Amino acid sequence: MAAICISREGGVSMKRSLLFLVVFTLIFSTFSFSAKAAGFKDLTESHRFYEEMLFLESEGVISGYTDSTFRPDEEVTRAAAAIMIGRALRLSGEQRATKFSDVGANQKASGYIASAVEKGIISGFPDGTYRPHEFVTRGQMAIFLSRAFQLTEEAAASFTDVSPNMSAYVYIKRILAEKITAGYPNNTYRPNVDVTRAQFSAFLARALDDRFKVEVPRSYAMDQSKVYHYHADEVGTIVYKFSGEQSNGWNVWEVYEGGKKVDARMVEREDSNGYYFSYMESEGVIEEVMLLKYPVKVGQSWPIGPSGSGKKHTITSMTKTITTPAGTFRNVVEVTDKDGTFVYYAPNVGRIKSVINGAVILELAELTNR
Repeated sequence: MAAICISREGGVSMKRSLLFLVVFTLIFSTFSFSAKAAGFKDLTESHRFYEEMLFLESEGVISGYTDSTFRPDEEVTRAAAAIMIGRALRLSGEQRATKFSDVGANQKASGYIASAVEKGIISGFPDGTYRPHEFVTRGQMAIFLSRAFQLTEEAAASFTDVSPNMSAYVYIKRILAEKITAGYPNNTYRPNVDVTRAQFSAFLARALDDRFKVEVPRSYAMDQSKVYHYHADEVGTIVYKFSGEQSNGWNVWEVYEGGKKVDARMVEREDSNGYYFSYMESEGVIEEVMLLKYPVKVGQSWPIGPSGSGKKHTITSMTKTITTPAGTFRNVVEVTDKDGTFVYYAPNVGRIKSVINGAVILELAELTNR
């Protein structure tokens, strides 16, 4: 048999080729693995909530469909939401009878639905149904997660499309405080919009792990669940109470002076550009004034007055601690002008004090529940 000889140069060359092949294979394999979540062929890194869904998969909270898809952009059903929450809380998913006429023991989600009822997380509809195939709205999602994780702390909800007469109102305030949601850039929450499977995964991941929580922009609008009692120089007591109404995007507040309701009503609104204030009379809203320009940052300046024609005001601090008869407020924003006006705004409360030339002309005296 003839001997096979490999020169030293040839051996080195072959080793280099093999090494290159191995490295290439490892890189390619790593790329392929990271590009898609292990169990879902339709989920890639480019998806906004890829990390959240990958986390829930690793925790056994989501498992997808039999064809190895997760279908992230489809709406999440009430049955799927119950399964995901049940797995996250390690509730019993053993299929069994439920109190709902439309959820039988043979349904996949029946065990989790029954367990969620026992924990007070879900209650169904007045007609005795659960409607497992209906989609979950953002308002319902807030209720589910608030109850599931026993959230109690509330943040002021200044969303233009959320009001105290909504069943989800207090729950939206709670997931806002927990940094599970931040709403939309135009200062809406959209409580009646259906939630996708990816979005629900993101909300659930934020509730489970602080790594996924969102930074909630601070609001400087007034808290609609509170009654504001101010002491005003030369006027006495002024009280503002939210009417529960909105007018063309403005939150409408009833005004009381000396215990008597006045005809004019105060209105306020907040959007991504700033916080606005005005009064509304029978003919409509009087010309608006921007009290704060967003983003709130030291050095931000703008003219304050009708149509931006007034004096220029500037944010000179965001870390003031201000005490009024209503309490002590921290991280207060100070707004000044060159003529000696100082106005103070507390996060999630609104205006708490105004000073001109050293004299207090307006001060929050009391903050009570509606």
